[in-house]
Amino acid sequence: TAVPASGGKGQQPSRSKPRKNKLAIVTVTLCVGIAVAALLAYQFFLASKLPVDDLSATPSHSTDASSEPAKAADGTSHGPRAKKHKQSLQSKMAAEMLNQREERVGNKTYHPAFGIFPKDCKWRQVSTDGSKETEYQWWDADRKSWVDDRPAACAPTGFDAQTAPANWEFLGGTPRTEVKCDPNHCMYQNLYYNNGRWYALVDGSTYVPVWRFSRNQEVSTIHVKDVRAFTNSVKWRVIPGDTILFDFIFFIHPTAIGHWWEMLGPMYSTLKKTPFKRPCDQFILLHLQRAHLLEWVRAMIAVTLGVPVSGALPPVYMQEPTDNAWSQITQMLEGFERDTWYIFEQVAITKDLYTGGGRTFLTRSDAKEFRALVYQHYGLPPPSIRPSIPRIITYQRKRANRRVLNEPELIAMLAKFGELQVVEYNSSSSLYEQLLQMARTGVYVSVHTSNLANAPLLQPGSAVVELLHRNWHWNGLDTSFRDQTATMGDIHHFAWRAQFLNQTVYLNPRDLYKVGHWPASQCGTEECVEAHTRVDVIIDVPAVRDLLRDRLPLVWAGTPIGKAALPWPKALDIAEDNVIPE
Repeated sequence: TAVPASGGKGQQPSRSKPRKNKLAIVTVTLCVGIAVAALLAYQFFLASKLPVDDLSATPSHSTDASSEPAKAADGTSHGPRAKKHKQSLQSKMAAEMLNQREERVGNKTYHPAFGIFPKDCKWRQVSTDGSKETEYQWWDADRKSWVDDRPAACAPTGFDAQTAPANWEFLGGTPRTEVKCDPNHCMYQNLYYNNGRWYALVDGSTYVPVWRFSRNQEVSTIHVKDVRAFTNSVKWRVIPGDTILFDFIFFIHPTAIGHWWEMLGPMYSTLKKTPFKRPCDQFILLHLQRAHLLEWVRAMIAVTLGVPVSGALPPVYMQEPTDNAWSQITQMLEGFERDTWYIFEQVAITKDLYTGGGRTFLTRSDAKEFRALVYQHYGLPPPSIRPSIPRIITYQRKRANRRVLNEPELIAMLAKFGELQVVEYNSSSSLYEQLLQMARTGVYVSVHTSNLANAPLLQPGSAVVELLHRNWHWNGLDTSFRDQTATMGDIHHFAWRAQFLNQTVYLNPRDLYKVGHWPASQCGTEECVEAHTRVDVIIDVPAVRDLLRDRLPLVWAGTPIGKAALPWPKALDIAEDNVIPE
């Protein structure tokens, strides 16, 4: 087992172990290393076999190295130099998977740190047996080791009046807050932050009420006679440049990565058409902790913000962690002082579902471009139409809530339709590994959970088979992933829905007695919706088999998405006798 580098808190292993045990450990370590290396070599081989293509809706074609390199929709080249760069990135990702592995030292687990991070602010999680608290270690590039102190680069706090650049002045020549909005986003000039809350500084006799800039956050107004007199009377610091303020609106489900599509998609489209710096100077992420900022999430943020391939994220401001999701809302930003007013020069906020925004990209071309850029960041060719849809069925299983209780029967049935590959990903799984799997998949099967966050990353012509649990339809929750794949326009998406009470096992008996008998039309309260996140599912295997028999021939034949589509299954509205017929 690897020992943490200098600065680690982990218990050091004893140096007085018998020599025979040392030899055994070395032997096992070498065997594991050889096995992992072989696996990674195989993955690299598969990646190298993926077609390199542009994003146009035409069959795959090769590019003559002597001719002008083909250009993708994002403007990137696919000539020999680009291929060499992609192979370099693939090698880097494979090496990272080999070197960054989960380590156990004493009662501590040191988790791998895959993928992109903010510049000079790379962290890894450290968990202790028997403790729910998450600690972090930070990478010190100069010492080339993990340390316990958070670098200042993780939360730069700008400048005050004494340290301001020469001839600096408030943006717009005044410390007053200005706001301009369109249907998709709002731009703030001089947005104030103090003691965990956001403020607009206004003067004049006109009353400006408090307003919400997202589902969970509001802007309070400070009415003063003279804005200059106010700033002269308080301790302040300016955070210069362009800032994106982002509220993860589903904060009570911090690991529900599927919801990121609903917020990053509109933001990506909006930022492309606004005169805002890309990538921005800093990114504020509210209501989440670093433990929730998985590699998958960081990669999607990087693409959204316009971070170049092999680049680093801008500083990501986060709130001080706490053990309660509801308390997390009020926590201070890391590194900020409660007695100081922080003035963010220019802030962009994309409207969410609850403030008039949408839930996906504004255009199909934006969606496809985004998907291609995700692959590009990992040195992989962009998704393209394949000569034939591979009969590879990827089934992603769950180990927590919304498990399939009759999974052996489901797996046996799926295996009859093609080469079945069962996968299971967690926070320690690299996105590179997941992209390789999505690239080779023909049909992707999963229950409705964050598992399906990878569905929009499938290749054109692939199909999703989504297994929906009962009474899951409030506010379009059941169609959230379908909406994302529909925006891509080249992915089939079918669904089966659990309709009956005896297809659902409530993990909390109280939920069964309180809301289990509610018909679908009444399950619109927060309590009922939350109860149905804590369930396991019994799949009607014959019904799913019939769905596959009906639709998969169309998928294999390359039938257009619209012609192969089926109506989305509606939730039945039956009362207490809601049980599957014998």
